[in-house]
Order: sequence, then structure tokens, then C-alpha cells
Amino acid sequence: MLIRRPVVIGSRIMSPDASLPTDNLDFAWDRPETAETLRARLDSAEGDEWLRIAAWLMREARVDEVWRFLTLRQVADHFPALSPLLGRRLPVWEHLLRVARELGRI
Repeated sequence: MLIRRPVVIGSRIMSPDASLPTDNLDFAWDRPETAETLRARLDSAEGDEWLRIAAWLMREARVDEVWRFLTLRQVADHFPALSPLLGRRLPVWEHLLRVARELGRI
């Protein structure tokens, strides 16, 4: 028997029967998040909250999708604080930043 429990997202609770917006981001499989809401959250967040949102994006999204929301400069400037939050995606981002530096992009 499958027990369906509500999903807690930050301070929001999402019912197991709730549907996601039709324009929900593909990588936001566990939460209602559109490009518009993600951009708004990144624009309004500061400090640790911004780092948490950016790290979630860098962990869950494909690299090409990350660039829709963050710049290379933002990632490079905040990388020391972001790196502990990146989990198994850390080597990918270390490699990308190393190559970007070698190519003179940052």
C-alpha cells in the first residue's frame, strides 16, 4: 500500500495530489517553480538564501539551464560559498570554472 504524504517545500506544503504549473521547470520536479518565480526569488534573495537557491539550481538543472538564471561571473564570485552546497555536482562546476579561467572568460 502506497502512503502519500504532503511534501514540505520551505514553508510551503504541497499536497501529494497537487499538480505542478504547466510551465514548471523540468528540473523542479519536487516543487512548483517556473522561470519567472525562480528569477524573482534569485533577484530578491540575499546572502545565505541566495546561495541556497543558486546551489539548488546548480545541483538540479543542466548546465545550459543554469545560464538562463545565473551568469558565469556570479557563479565564479560566489563559488567558495557555493561549493560546499553542490554535493556530487561539485566536480562538474570545478571543471567548468577551471576551463573558463584557462580560456580567459573569468
